[in-house]
Amino acid sequence: MERNIKISQCMIVKNEEKNIERALSWGKDIVWEQIVVDTGSSDRTAELAGRMGARLFHFDWIDDFAAAKNYAIEQAEGDWIVFLDADEYLSEEDVKKLPSILEKLSGQEQNALIARWVQTDGTETFLGESAGSGIQSLQTVKADGSSGSAVAGTVVRIFRNQPGLLYQGRIHEQLSMENGAVRCFDASAALAVLHTGYSPEEMEEKKKTERNIRLLKKELEEHPDDYKLLAHLGASYFQQKRYEEAARWYEEAACRMPEIQEEESAQDAAVFRNLLLIYAKLKREDLLQKAYASGIRRFPEEADYDYLAGRYYIGEKRFAEAAAHLQKAIGMLNRQDNGRIPVLLANHLPEAWEMLAVCHYETGDRKSCVNCAVVLLKASPYRQRGLEALLKAFRDDERENGENAASAGQVLAFLGNIYDMGVPEQRQFVVRAAKAAAYETLLREADLGIV
Repeated sequence: MERNIKISQCMIVKNEEKNIERALSWGKDIVWEQIVVDTGSSDRTAELAGRMGARLFHFDWIDDFAAAKNYAIEQAEGDWIVFLDADEYLSEEDVKKLPSILEKLSGQEQNALIARWVQTDGTETFLGESAGSGIQSLQTVKADGSSGSAVAGTVVRIFRNQPGLLYQGRIHEQLSMENGAVRCFDASAALAVLHTGYSPEEMEEKKKTERNIRLLKKELEEHPDDYKLLAHLGASYFQQKRYEEAARWYEEAACRMPEIQEEESAQDAAVFRNLLLIYAKLKREDLLQKAYASGIRRFPEEADYDYLAGRYYIGEKRFAEAAAHLQKAIGMLNRQDNGRIPVLLANHLPEAWEMLAVCHYETGDRKSCVNCAVVLLKASPYRQRGLEALLKAFRDDERENGENAASAGQVLAFLGNIYDMGVPEQRQFVVRAAKAAAYETLLREADLGIV
């Protein structure tokens, strides 16, 4: 096909035999050339790249990702460069969009594109609505680009091939302009870079984490006050489950993080989120409270902080404190309009509603317990702890108010809006929950004890 804009696809690789064919296939219909810089593969990566028609180069690895990437840029002859890793790609739909987006930028001042970055793992996520109106499924993305997890950040991986526009940084390298700022066009609503390389198996196979720690420490020798490098080092130890070491570097990053930032950063917000995870795991409530206070001061709309605090307090059976945090987290999620989804809460929203229902029951707020449980069970009916909380609330109301409370028959009819008692699996699920809730009148009057 005729290409008005010449696109150079560039990548640096090492031992990417499993990924290289897909990496060189997704853009075949739109790219003008494909440049592969091998940094020392011992498998068939270079052979396969050559067979697929890529221009193959070799670069002696010097522990510097920016240097290797800039070498690849030097070889490129196209107007625009798409620089993805071998475990990243664009979906078929986004491949079709890219040329027209670049055409529209002809003659414009922007020299790079911002795209969404999506870790594809095929996991369903949920986005909550206000109490009583249900839980809405969030659009998902699978490894083929069709559906699965849609938790995303943003990246700059598509940029003009022009002098002075190069990478800087030995690791976690960033695109920079020699004389001035990189001027970006925000295409994140239209384009997504899909990534598959953070599975535990791949991380172990490639020994990425140990390599990252080594390079980050080298970089920190030159830039000891760079809080982003400190945060990356914390994240590397966190991946290894070396939590106390991770906390040390995260705390240092938090101390050096500027109080006023030009824009909110999901990566910066993650520093405090991971500190909360670590201190909850280590049972260090004093440090957890400190991390929460620091995080919420800097990122007051970050719902994950309250979700994690609520999860910690419910584990400590401090239900009133847990309820306050969980209610706040869900409320923030409902009103967020900044496009950034709280990673943990979005992935565990049914659990958050369930915990909130339990907290309301334990604090004696039966009405709120029922409301939360109904929201939960309409969206995720097989959450036994949530159903138990609901049935306990009805049971207690019956014991306290007698004839003025909902009868077991009315409760059963109410449950019929969620469960089909004619389906054995659903009937058995309700029976288990009713028995766990010790709701004898429901079991007896509705004959649920007989399965």
